[in-house]
Amino acid sequence: MIRTFLEKRWKYYILGIIFLASIDYLQILVPKYIGEVVNIVIKPPVNLGIVMNFVVLIIIIAAGVVVGRFIWRMLIVGSARKFQAYAQQTLFDKFLRSPISFLDEHSVGNLMAYYTNDVQAVSQMLSQGVIMTVDAIAMTIFVFAGMLMVVDYRLVLISLIPLPFVAISSWYFGGKIHTRFKKVQNDFSFISEKAQESFSNVKTIKSYGVEDKFNALFKQSCDQFANDNFLLLRISAVYGPLISFLAALTTAIAIFLGGQMVISGTVNLGDFVAFISYLGMLTWPFVAIGQVINVLQMGRASQERIESLMETPDRKEEGLEFPGKFETLEIKHLNFSYNGENILKGVDLKIKAGQKIAVIGKIGSGKTMLVKLMTKLYSIEDGQIFYNGVDINRINGKSLRENVLLIPQESFLFSTKISKNVAFGLEQFSEDDVEDASKVAHFHEEVVKFDDKYDTLVGERGVTLSGGQRQRLSLSRGIFKNAQVIILDDVLSAVDSQTATLILEDIGKTLKDMTTIVITHNIASVKNSDVIFVMDEGKIIESGTHDELMKLNGLYRRLFMIQQIEREIGH
Repeated sequence: MIRTFLEKRWKYYILGIIFLASIDYLQILVPKYIGEVVNIVIKPPVNLGIVMNFVVLIIIIAAGVVVGRFIWRMLIVGSARKFQAYAQQTLFDKFLRSPISFLDEHSVGNLMAYYTNDVQAVSQMLSQGVIMTVDAIAMTIFVFAGMLMVVDYRLVLISLIPLPFVAISSWYFGGKIHTRFKKVQNDFSFISEKAQESFSNVKTIKSYGVEDKFNALFKQSCDQFANDNFLLLRISAVYGPLISFLAALTTAIAIFLGGQMVISGTVNLGDFVAFISYLGMLTWPFVAIGQVINVLQMGRASQERIESLMETPDRKEEGLEFPGKFETLEIKHLNFSYNGENILKGVDLKIKAGQKIAVIGKIGSGKTMLVKLMTKLYSIEDGQIFYNGVDINRINGKSLRENVLLIPQESFLFSTKISKNVAFGLEQFSEDDVEDASKVAHFHEEVVKFDDKYDTLVGERGVTLSGGQRQRLSLSRGIFKNAQVIILDDVLSAVDSQTATLILEDIGKTLKDMTTIVITHNIASVKNSDVIFVMDEGKIIESGTHDELMKLNGLYRRLFMIQQIEREIGH
């Protein structure tokens, strides 16, 4: 990611570095001029004209430093801000392009940690890290060059004494900072994950009265995060002052030895003043080394986390367009395993255009995974699923899902108007089409009860709607899409059996050319389907019409009779 960004912005960084180094060079001229002035004023008569010339030069240099500093900040820090926007957009695009299995492995809170903290740390590396690195190197070179111009080389060599200790300290502490910051970032991801999970399910937590338990678990995570942060802080707290101490020690030695040289007359007072000024300027590079190691190691740790995330394979969307008008969906001996578990075992079925299909079975029988594979949300081997005789792996995933729409169990809604939730993904749409789709889903009669009708805001995740209303809104969205095949994955579970039956009947009457596949536990609502497939333990064990399956006296009949008894007891 960084390499791709720098390929576009390297010119800005180079120009910014040139300005930064130029400013450092201008700054080392000031002590030299001050030393010249001191040498002039201590030897009367004083030529005020020459003194004024030096004063004007110092003012010009100060003005140049101000202008140059503005320019390099705009170039380097501005580029880092561009990176932040680029990285966040790239990560967002990565999340959308990733397969469902990727999202199964990474929680929302975890992904948000990458999106915020890690991107911020890398951005700091590309701004403050670059600035302090260049500044420390350039300033050190220029300061030592300035020293050699004004004092004896032996005094300059004394100021080099701390450098080996600085290098050793940087190597030792840098590795520890890198390791511990990476641990801190992982802790932050875990906390973000737990916080997001708790906030999203706060009603459930309160309903079960387990606030104290969740609070204790979250406190435990926060304590771990604080402890790891403290360990990181302890390293930084030792490293920074150590570098400052080495710089101060150098200054003390130089003043002691340099003072003796001034007294003995081997060094002019003005040159010694310039030398002391240079030593003061050298303190910043020493301190900057400590800071830059922190910034670079933290940025590198976050970069490794981001690069590791970016290296995960994307969902494969290349391939042919969906093969025209839907005619058949055929599955041949489909096997599928996930996380070491065999979920589907030798599934065979065939669906023709216009059929109303139902897939039923006990919880965990593989129904939901089957329809996810139908829409290419997970990868499978060739030769198992075919649309119009074309292997699903040869069909472009985006084109497939535009024609074969899966409405999932989770009826996720967005914090906007009902109409925009129904016409999801479109900026311009017909209000009449939205209303027509809602009528088929038996949602229209609910909408007209609201004061603002279709302009009603549904709130975060549809909080203002009941469970049944959310499901019918989600169904309205799928009907509005007008795909050739629509798969309803238990989307009517919060709707009573009678209403669910009416909705499915209306879909069949209104959308005669649409092929529907209904995944459900409610047998009564799908008993009029053209074909019913019964799943158990990842296999299709029965198929046929309602009457045919009842005659088999198998699992379907047992489930149907159990539900009949439950409804009678409920009445």
